[in-house]
Amino acid sequence: MSSTSKSKSYGRKSKFIPKPKQRWQVKQPVRNWLELPSDLMVNILQRVGVVDILENAQKVCTSWREICKDPAMWRVIHLDRFSDPRGRAVFREMCKHAVDRSQGQLVDLTMVGFCNYEILQYVADRSSQLRHLEIVPYFHQVYETWSEPLKKLSLLEELSLVRTNISQQDVESAGRFCPLLKTLKVNQKAIRSWDDDDDDDDDDEYMIIENEIALAIGKNLPGL
Repeated sequence: MSSTSKSKSYGRKSKFIPKPKQRWQVKQPVRNWLELPSDLMVNILQRVGVVDILENAQKVCTSWREICKDPAMWRVIHLDRFSDPRGRAVFREMCKHAVDRSQGQLVDLTMVGFCNYEILQYVADRSSQLRHLEIVPYFHQVYETWSEPLKKLSLLEELSLVRTNISQQDVESAGRFCPLLKTLKVNQKAIRSWDDDDDDDDDDEYMIIENEIALAIGKNLPGL
């Protein structure tokens, strides 16, 4: 009986289960970000953006904080309130902080959604090296002009104003105080009355203002 059972067991075919193929895996090196050269780290952090630098990146470690305090980090500042739910006051304070960190080395500034006369004057008082200025839009009072801020921006080469009104006096100030100005972009948003009786008068008045500004540009900004 035992021999018979053994022979039967020997005759059975065992099921062969192949081992799964081993995938070649390249061991990824562990990168120590603190060992990167400072100039390379500056280049990386500059792509993060002003808001994330001030609120996140500089809090990672002492080395990153020191890099974020380097004035060279703040030669270009772009702040856009429309991409953030917080109010204009928060961005104005953030802009002041960034301008202070530049220590006068700021050359390119874009302010979207929060600029007013106070912040414009603050920038002008501390950014004599500014070459490019873009504002979208500008929150101003009727009596305010650009004369005082422009006095401090003698190296300005490009001025871009979107939905931002300027006057004939502002253009004259730019011609007097910004002799290097080569590019002026102005996209004004007309303030119109929707009263049918006043439409024609408003159109005529706005056209007169546009013509006055165009003439002022031709007369005062020959280097454009």
